[in-house]
Amino acid sequence: MSSPTTMPFTAAAVMDAARTVLGTGWMTFPAHNGRIEGTVRSHHGHDVSVLGAERGFLFTVGLLPDGTRYERATAPGAQTAAAYGSALANLITRDHIPAHNARSASRLHVGKLRAALVHESATHWEFGAATTTWKVPGGGRGRHHTRPHPRGAGDPPGGPAAESWLRLNGLSADQAVTVLRAIQTGNRDKRQRQPVYGGLAQRMKAAAPGLRPIDTYNWPSLGGKCTTSLCVDDVVKVELHYGGRPDAVNVIVTGSVDNQLRAARAL
Repeated sequence: MSSPTTMPFTAAAVMDAARTVLGTGWMTFPAHNGRIEGTVRSHHGHDVSVLGAERGFLFTVGLLPDGTRYERATAPGAQTAAAYGSALANLITRDHIPAHNARSASRLHVGKLRAALVHESATHWEFGAATTTWKVPGGGRGRHHTRPHPRGAGDPPGGPAAESWLRLNGLSADQAVTVLRAIQTGNRDKRQRQPVYGGLAQRMKAAAPGLRPIDTYNWPSLGGKCTTSLCVDDVVKVELHYGGRPDAVNVIVTGSVDNQLRAARAL
């Protein structure tokens, strides 16, 4: 690639010009070795490395969410930092962004979630991870988080990889029951046969018989034993807060994205 003395401008100047064209939300990390090299990234997870400039071409490679290297080159219209920066930004917009988005499981999860929600929501992206929040009727709050993760043996061949969870805080007992009935909680864990104490916990158990108790305490002020949390491993966790007016329930759905969407649609 380009030698330290080939270009009459710096990588920093090229990166600054590219960032001006790309707009907000983009970060540039120019090399300081005299070559036109560096990295351009966005909070949506786009990651493009500039490999150098040679013979009138600018060479780049993007790291896609599934680990694929996506190599592209472009020919700037002039030997200036502005021309190289504009060409780099146009290459990113035309080629790298669509290629990344097509393989971004995080973007796919966010799109499905926002399509499922009937309430107004807001999504914040940071280094490829997305957090979506919304208000639940009655004063509760919904929060969904998704981020890419390295591909594992259990991921579908060629499919995008990401992990995500959905959390509903401050639900009423009726709302929690509605959510639990909407999601799939069946399992073969023998611990689901363990006793559950307290009227609130028993309502959750009746809505999702596959739940098993996690924590149970003896509270004389509440009439004796009370189960304060239940779960189905890698599916859902239910947190119970007694003593409020009324009692409050948090539901955290993990694992299946379909289950998370069912929970989001339930309220």
